[in-house]
Amino acid sequence: MNLTVDQASPGGIPGPEDHWPADSLPPGLASARMFRSIRAARSWLHAQGAAVTSPDAGALVKMKPGDGGVPLFMIPGAAGSILQLGPLADKMPEPMPVYAIRPRGLNGSEQPCESIRDMAENGIIAMRAIRPVGPCLLLGYSAGGLVALEMAQLLTAAGHAVPLVILIDTYPGRRVWPLRCHVEILGRQVVRALWALRRYSLAGARREVLRRLRSLFDYLAAAGVRALPSLPVLIEGTSAASRRIYLATYKAGEAYRPARYDGKVIFIQPDAVPNLEPRSPEQVWRRFLGNLDVRRVTGTTHSGFVESGAAATAATIRECLRQAGVTYQQY
Repeated sequence: MNLTVDQASPGGIPGPEDHWPADSLPPGLASARMFRSIRAARSWLHAQGAAVTSPDAGALVKMKPGDGGVPLFMIPGAAGSILQLGPLADKMPEPMPVYAIRPRGLNGSEQPCESIRDMAENGIIAMRAIRPVGPCLLLGYSAGGLVALEMAQLLTAAGHAVPLVILIDTYPGRRVWPLRCHVEILGRQVVRALWALRRYSLAGARREVLRRLRSLFDYLAAAGVRALPSLPVLIEGTSAASRRIYLATYKAGEAYRPARYDGKVIFIQPDAVPNLEPRSPEQVWRRFLGNLDVRRVTGTTHSGFVESGAAATAATIRECLRQAGVTYQQY
């Protein structure tokens, strides 16, 4: 399951971290990325006040007020922090109210949900507390997209309308990716490796080949090759509770097998695609999603949540809503 959010260096230029599997980044790199995300949300947090990030804030947090239009419910990534969603929520169009659904367990007194289905049911309970009837829009970031998709499955099965589901850089575990997707990714990495070797001395080239072979074995292990040992999980989070949620979400995502969903789904992908992700999300999602539309935004995944990129991502979402026939006062 792809839980990290920026494997490519800025501008798509390869850096040393590009060759690490998505779920096994060195602690220094993982920490740097986590704090980049927090720094991106700083001004939004100052504007909203610290109450929204309190452990006692509740499962549902209002990110942006509205005046009764169809609401958007956002599900954060693996560690459950709504900070990463703040700048994007702030740029969403009026009069749409925007809420974030916090995962169970952030207050430290409850255990996290252990499956994507349980996470989705928990999200629906929180959502129905303020929206007992009527349609809703769902958005999930990274691992939160799996929860949003499962929520859409449950809601539509119960007869509720979900006009649009928005997935931001969301993939199921690599074990369900088709073979041609793995071949394309690994072929791309082989070309990059051969090109990089020309810069090394003979001894340096030997070390580089060994390093890249280790990276290859890690990738294959994450893809489910049984002859290889499972990778240790690099747990992220700013508190013991968020780290427990991260681990539970990782395990749940690895075990999750999406069911067929024919509702409208928009996949938002950064144009600087990480090296260990497919260039075309349709490769992975085609057999699960019957009405998928991929939109690309400028930058990397992280930059979609900083203030400079949140406006472009929100504009893409606004256009998708318009094309899907969703008007803000429709319901």
